[in-house]
Amino acid sequence: MKTLYTLALSTALLLGSLGTQAQKRPDGPAFPLGSSQTLVQQLESQVAVGTAQRAKPVVSLRVSAAKAMAGQVNYREDLAATGEFLQGEIQGVPGSSFSLRIDGKEVEGHIILQKTKQAYRYSADSAGNVQVQEVDINNVVCIDYNKPLGYQEPVSAGNSANRTTVVLLQSLPGARGCVLLDFDGYEMPAGKGWNQGRAYSAPASGIENDEARVREFWELVSEDFRPLNLNVTTDEAVFNTYATTMRIRCVVSPGSVGTIAPGTGGIAYMNSFLAFNDTPCWVFMSSPKDGGEAASHEVGHTLGLSHDGRTTPNEGYFAGHGSWSPIMGNGYYTPVAQWSRGEYANANNTQDDLAIMTGTNFNVGYRADDHSNSTTSATALARSGNSLSGRGVIERATDLDYFSFSTAGGTATFNVSGVSRHSNLDIAVRLFNGSGALLGTYDTAGANNLNATFSTNLSAGTYYLQVDGVGQGNPATDGYSDYGSLGAYTISGTAPAPNTTPVTGVATVYRDCNYGGAATSLAVGDYTLAALQSRGILNNDISSLTVNSGYEMVLYDDDNFGGAALTLTSSTSCLVNNGWNDRATSLRVRTAAPAFSRQLRAEFANVNYGMQAEACTEGGRNMGYIDPGDYLVWNSINFPSSGSYLIEYRVAATRASTLSSNLNGSIQLGSTAIPSTNGWQNWTTVSRTVYINAGTYNFTVFAQTGGWNINWVRISRVSARPTVDAEPATLAPAPAFDPTPALTLYPNPATDRLNVTSATDLQGAQVSILGFDGTVVSRGTFNGETVDVSTLKPGLYTLVLTTTDKRKVVSRFSKE
Repeated sequence: MKTLYTLALSTALLLGSLGTQAQKRPDGPAFPLGSSQTLVQQLESQVAVGTAQRAKPVVSLRVSAAKAMAGQVNYREDLAATGEFLQGEIQGVPGSSFSLRIDGKEVEGHIILQKTKQAYRYSADSAGNVQVQEVDINNVVCIDYNKPLGYQEPVSAGNSANRTTVVLLQSLPGARGCVLLDFDGYEMPAGKGWNQGRAYSAPASGIENDEARVREFWELVSEDFRPLNLNVTTDEAVFNTYATTMRIRCVVSPGSVGTIAPGTGGIAYMNSFLAFNDTPCWVFMSSPKDGGEAASHEVGHTLGLSHDGRTTPNEGYFAGHGSWSPIMGNGYYTPVAQWSRGEYANANNTQDDLAIMTGTNFNVGYRADDHSNSTTSATALARSGNSLSGRGVIERATDLDYFSFSTAGGTATFNVSGVSRHSNLDIAVRLFNGSGALLGTYDTAGANNLNATFSTNLSAGTYYLQVDGVGQGNPATDGYSDYGSLGAYTISGTAPAPNTTPVTGVATVYRDCNYGGAATSLAVGDYTLAALQSRGILNNDISSLTVNSGYEMVLYDDDNFGGAALTLTSSTSCLVNNGWNDRATSLRVRTAAPAFSRQLRAEFANVNYGMQAEACTEGGRNMGYIDPGDYLVWNSINFPSSGSYLIEYRVAATRASTLSSNLNGSIQLGSTAIPSTNGWQNWTTVSRTVYINAGTYNFTVFAQTGGWNINWVRISRVSARPTVDAEPATLAPAPAFDPTPALTLYPNPATDRLNVTSATDLQGAQVSILGFDGTVVSRGTFNGETVDVSTLKPGLYTLVLTTTDKRKVVSRFSKE
């Protein structure tokens, strides 16, 4: 037993008027009944004596010091030594019922006397001390809620000979909670809280074979609960997959039959969505509009909602004003019935319906937001020729759904509409240009005008639609706010398709992988988000690209070339492999820097020269990575004339340590302490000016500890004459040129795939990957572009490529 629930009854006299019970009487004094276990012993003793004397035992239900009621037990469940569960009726009192359940220290129950409009509630504190208290019947039973004036059950148009089961429908498959609309009859077991604890055979609704009416009934209830994480279904098999504390059955049965609730339109226990024994709620009208409104109303009770009435005039159910009414009032007569928080004049109930139903008590919550609330991640409208379409749900009053589209320019026409019948969503649409400036707001005024339609002339470019739920009129007197203006919508429109004919360029970007979808050719240049959008390229919408030889494309995470970056010098069939699918916001197309080789030979004149490679994700150029205790060597650098040279290299430190460098081992350029930067955004430039005789040298950088990424190396000729106190160096001969091909690895650290580039064709080379201890952990054949490292554990590895002419190429990398 985990919840306390009370009865919410909607009585229905066919031609009666709405009830006037708006003023609530105060609760009476609480009467103590002792401990829960004492009460269990008393009840079990009375049941035992009563069973021996008669067919149905009678227990004494004390409600005050001077008054006790005789409860005839129609259903009993023995909850072992610490519990007892009884349901039945008060002897000699027509229309009465009681339910009392004790489980350890937890107690819940009630007595209902419908004729005299009295109710009592049982409860216990945390120590198990039980009390009973007279409460206002409106807190337990909702009375005088009539059917519509002149209501008659519809005659079914269905053909039972051609259909053997109700049409199976679901509003949100896989949702957290479930509401079953049960149209085809229900065999209710005893102990479900109804029929004074007895079993009951409920007849079918009469429309179970009428697909059109069942579907409309279901649509109305589904739309009311659309904002919640609830699946409204007609499929009992789906309902049975949910836990009993995460579902409610709403039985639709013909008007006021049997003894469940004679003369009523619907009935439900308050909070019974969490009922321990799968207690259903009931609706006794099968017409789609009236029965659907009653079903949402009764399910609302099971999720903790009370009735919406007024204090002046004194009434229990507010029928609304204008075109609007509250669902927990009387929604029969208005086209728009929404959840409410009592914003109308003289409201007797200001509870926040949505906050209560989505609160932690029921664990249902709101459904997930389906579209971005900003232009940054707007959903692209689907396009077929000049036609555009989309759909979504406004889940909360604060929800704003954004969509994007591009056009070649001309007339654009849109219609944004809620569901075709029984919509709760009053729609406003706002149109923005590619820079985010508001161009217009479209909201059709007037009662019953919930949809938005507009037509406007646009220049070529990218635009955004914002869909919003809004109010209408004055919530106090003739309208409603945006509080309950929620639900599903569809977008349909036309706009001239953008020109997709390729322009002269050196690179092309594609919307889909494998060079599919919309394609746009780009010339050399810098492209901000606005520049891309003007060419029909949406934000975060590039999945593959081609780049001509001699050029490169740099993708950026943020607008205006900010954030992380990725440089590509060749075509890429799917950016998923690089971790950049649907990620680029701005980009550059430029002439590519020459590919880097460790055997790079630089011919110097009286100018500056830089040795650079492909861009690394942390910015700048990646010359290579040095592990602790390792070194990098650039072989055979030619200095054409003697003189003073400034040698600089830029590094990113992973932790503080010392870096040393030299030429041919003879000219020591010194050691420099490199501070830790905790990342790749801060750089340290190491520089030394030395006098060098003309000749060929090897440049070496050695990491004593730690580890660095060499960003770039630059050698500048400062002067043809020696600096003060500088002596010409006597150099050892440069070693012979090593023809081993050099590798460039990126990204490094790698995630799933390691891109490998080289000035030498390595197609068909044998691949070996060695772990930190030298053990071979992976083998394969090189495909000429990438190496799969997805199965490797995080750590440091050595990549060995053995070429077809038996040369070995070795480089290290790390796996994230």
